[in-house]
Amino acid sequence: RVRHNYGDNDLVESNMLQQVEQTFEAEDYLRALESEVDRLLRSQAMAKRHRSSTGGVNYLECQNDKHCRACNSSPCKWSPHCDSDALAKRRKALFGEIKSVDDHRKRQISEEIQVISAKLKLTLVDKELHEAYAANANETITVRSIHGFPATLNRVDAIAALEHEHNRHVGSIVAKKVVDDVLIWMLDGWYFGQYSKPSSSLSNPPPSFVKRGSLLEKANDIQMHSNAAALNSLALHEEKKAKLASMQTTTKYALFCITFSYFRALHLVRQQKEAFSLSRSKPPLSNERIKMIQEHKNCVGRQQRLEYYMTKARVGEERKLQRIEQERSEKRRISQFEDMNRLAMNRLAAIVQRVYRGYLGRKSVENLRLERQKAALALVFLNDCATEIERAWRGYCGRRDAERLRREMAEFLFLLREQEAKTEEDDFAIQLQSIQ
Repeated sequence: RVRHNYGDNDLVESNMLQQVEQTFEAEDYLRALESEVDRLLRSQAMAKRHRSSTGGVNYLECQNDKHCRACNSSPCKWSPHCDSDALAKRRKALFGEIKSVDDHRKRQISEEIQVISAKLKLTLVDKELHEAYAANANETITVRSIHGFPATLNRVDAIAALEHEHNRHVGSIVAKKVVDDVLIWMLDGWYFGQYSKPSSSLSNPPPSFVKRGSLLEKANDIQMHSNAAALNSLALHEEKKAKLASMQTTTKYALFCITFSYFRALHLVRQQKEAFSLSRSKPPLSNERIKMIQEHKNCVGRQQRLEYYMTKARVGEERKLQRIEQERSEKRRISQFEDMNRLAMNRLAAIVQRVYRGYLGRKSVENLRLERQKAALALVFLNDCATEIERAWRGYCGRRDAERLRREMAEFLFLLREQEAKTEEDDFAIQLQSIQ
């Protein structure tokens, strides 16, 4: 599609160069198309020249003869490891189903779509890798499965890139299968602590295992249940302890009341006995004695009140010391937490620095390796150029020396022939003179 832009060049929207639609200027787009056409024509011409020079059987002839160079068999034994059509239909159905489900089911569908996409991409990579192995040595190959758009590479680079992508996908799929098998084995053996009955069959699993969700969510649920059970047990223990303390206090108070009632009743009985006694054995107390007894009672009361207030003061002092100790322990706990947090941050910073330094080291080593490789390639190129120049110069010098030698040899032969002709003429003249 062409879009006119007033005041500037026309813009062209096309997906010819890449699979995604892009916007180019008209002149740039024409230059890119011309360069792409020239490249394709050159690659076809080089492929035809190579096939005509080698005189071997090309890839199309091998296909017509039902002989595969990659498998080295006739016919080709390659087949996709999965049913691509069925997986594509399943993925399309999942894309339609994901729009009308809840979040948990949507997460499961997304994971299944990712697995299906990985299998389909592995099939495409495997197919292109097989075709790359079956191609000629100097043939260029168009790779589409790695980046999603066509990229033209030579055979060696294409095989290396496809093998790397193939190994990555195979490793990911195998690792996921191994982890799933391990989790299924652990679930079959009840390693998660959710079910106390030993059983190896999962025909009637408990309701806790029927719950959907990831392993992290299940682990969080288990942790929450265990924390709730611990809190409930702690609350029950505290409640029992409070009830026991209340019962002990009530029992002590009841015993005190019973003892007080007993002594009060005994005192009243004695008073009544003295009041209603017919024979007084004891003389009545004097006023001075009554005052002494009252003073003694007052002293005992003051001593009891002093002990009571001292007991209250001791209890208050103990509570104050307990509060101070609790505040001190809280400050100690906060300082320990801050120290642990600081140490964790220092360790995290050290790990980040180590990873970043490792990345910088690997990057510098890779750059050094590339520079050395470029230097080695430049040295090889210079050696090849020097060899070619030396060969051309030696050929030129050899041809020049050969021409000079041929010229000298021709001159020598010419002089030799002249001398022979002169000698023959002299001999002929002598013979004529002798005949005459």
